Amino acid sequence: MVYKYKISVIIPVYNVEEYLEETLESIVNQSIGFKRNIQLILVNDGSPDNSEEICLRYKERFPDNIIYIKKENGGVSSARNEGLKYVEGKYVNFFDSDDKWDINAFSYICRFFDKNESKTNVVAARDKFFDAKEDYHPLDYRFNNGTRLVDLSDEEERSIIQSRICPVFIKEDAIGDIRFDENLKYGEDSLFLSKIILKKPYIGLVKNAVSYYRRRSSGGSAIDSQKLNKSFYTDSLTNYHLELINYSKKLYGEVIPYVQSMVGYDIMWRFGNANVSYVLDEEEQKEYAKRLKEILSNIDDRILLKNRTHRSMYRRA
Repeated sequence: MVYKYKISVIIPVYNVEEYLEETLESIVNQSIGFKRNIQLILVNDGSPDNSEEICLRYKERFPDNIIYIKKENGGVSSARNEGLKYVEGKYVNFFDSDDKWDINAFSYICRFFDKNESKTNVVAARDKFFDAKEDYHPLDYRFNNGTRLVDLSDEEERSIIQSRICPVFIKEDAIGDIRFDENLKYGEDSLFLSKIILKKPYIGLVKNAVSYYRRRSSGGSAIDSQKLNKSFYTDSLTNYHLELINYSKKLYGEVIPYVQSMVGYDIMWRFGNANVSYVLDEEEQKEYAKRLKEILSNIDDRILLKNRTHRSMYRRA
């Protein structure tokens, strides 16, 4: 396939008029050259604020590079799936409308892909918090050894996981028929990304490329609000964790260490959580415990206890 652009960036837009312009500026000012190399797909997911006005203003500035789509509200997965229909870039990035990119990030990513084109489908940048919090993501230790290609089947690399999709670039031809689960509220991005990674279990890590992940000073963390939603304890265990476990078994005949680490990292947020007794009734709590037991039966003890990714899990249990 002949691609018109090097990179397509898909951004779901919903109620972000306060932050959207900063996000868009971080992309149109990329040092790699926006007009020549970047396609920007803005999907207005029924936003009730003035985000549309901002989108249309940028569309007018860059009519050849920006696609603007307006749809009824269906959630972030629905918006991302819609955006995929319009991709003309060799690499795809799914970005949030309140985050921002370092100005040289796309150049570093493309340079890495040029050198490792046949070796990986996925390349990740660093995640650095800004706004209410300024620090790197807890998984940033992955970059301690610099820019590199990681073989995820290597026993020594079992702590290397990629949970967030925003700092990631994916080969368009590796996506195939994989789509975001529009019925899944939590973990839909990790499930989508993990299925692609399992096709070719290598991941590129580019230390000089930085994605800035906004922690809003105006509200609590997303994980705290998720803990009060029933789907966090029900649907996600079945449609994300068990789905990924079964997908690995289908491809490899077993739950490979990467999947064990990925699932283990995510379910640790459900341990030691007092909200369970308030969110779930007695029967739901029994079913929740049953599902957790089933998931844990597919994860080796050493993954949970020795892997630095899960170093706090045993304190939560």
